[in-house]
Amino acid sequence: MYYEIGKNFYLLRSKEKDFHRNIYLKKFDNKDGTTLNMIFDPGTKLDMKDLLPFLNETIGGIKNIHIVFLSHQDPDLTANAPVVLQSAPGSILITSLDTWRLVKMYGIPEHRVKTIESFNSFTVKFKKSGQTIKFIPAKYCHFRGAAMVYDYESRILFTGDFFGGVDTRKGDGIYATEESWEGIKLFHQLYMPTNKAMKTAIEAISMLNPFPEIIAPQHGDVIKGDLVAEFMTRLMDLPVGIDIIETATTDADLVIVGLNNFFELISVNFPDVFNKMLDHFKGHADFTTPFEIKNGRITQVKISPDTALLQVADFLDSIDDEDIKISLKGILSDSLDQVGVNFSFGKEVKKKDHKSVDMDNIFDI
Repeated sequence: MYYEIGKNFYLLRSKEKDFHRNIYLKKFDNKDGTTLNMIFDPGTKLDMKDLLPFLNETIGGIKNIHIVFLSHQDPDLTANAPVVLQSAPGSILITSLDTWRLVKMYGIPEHRVKTIESFNSFTVKFKKSGQTIKFIPAKYCHFRGAAMVYDYESRILFTGDFFGGVDTRKGDGIYATEESWEGIKLFHQLYMPTNKAMKTAIEAISMLNPFPEIIAPQHGDVIKGDLVAEFMTRLMDLPVGIDIIETATTDADLVIVGLNNFFELISVNFPDVFNKMLDHFKGHADFTTPFEIKNGRITQVKISPDTALLQVADFLDSIDDEDIKISLKGILSDSLDQVGVNFSFGKEVKKKDHKSVDMDNIFDI
């Protein structure tokens, strides 16, 4: 199933429930009645069974792709690029120079590649349609060569991994709500290297005129309306990656001790719940899990302590038996209190006294 999120701007969303991929397509209407078709981060082999019908319905098939844009080098978005380029002989690839250094390992011919750095002011105007797009570098968010694309016609900003998130919003649909924030926060704290890099990217977004109405990330929910500015503001102040390592080591150690005490108690008194919790937090075995767990004990908190505890609280809230839920919350609070961490369910953690191709026919450059 696909969605139109703006004028001639389409989203194909993969079916994973915890961490899905978003593939986007933009059709630029030419003055002669034809279209120029641009695909953003075309996904993996797993997406092909849905991608081909999607392209058939929207643009008459994969052969009608003209531009493939890659936001960065990760295989979850680049793996299909060689297939698209082979299936659409007239197409070209656009990406950053740093990304190109890696994706050329797929065997993509250099003459079919244009880097974003080769365009004046990172801006492209399409001759046949008169429409304009702009590339915005997002260095180290999370890759040195990461880049975003702004479509002036739809006022949609495609951001790649930046603004992406794990799926924490309940219900159907594609648009972000307040529930989406925890997934965005978790993803960024796990995967972005430093807040300074995010601030630099957000400052570049803030300079766009007109300001984007929609943010379209490669993972997670599409962000629109007041949440665009709201989530930008929150990310400006969010510690991530090395920031967490540098500032939260002591508190993280305390949280690990408290949670392991909690695990030990419930493993004896509520073994079924304990096993479900272990499966929940280590079952995916990928970077979207907040903990590293070995032999039933937490060895590392991979995100900020407050977010990690909220993840545990969310799991407890999902338990149907109200009596068991209340008992487990009491045990968790006591276990944390014994090590000096005061946690209130539904709120942030509070700690006690711790410091813690031929381009001439396409572009007007």
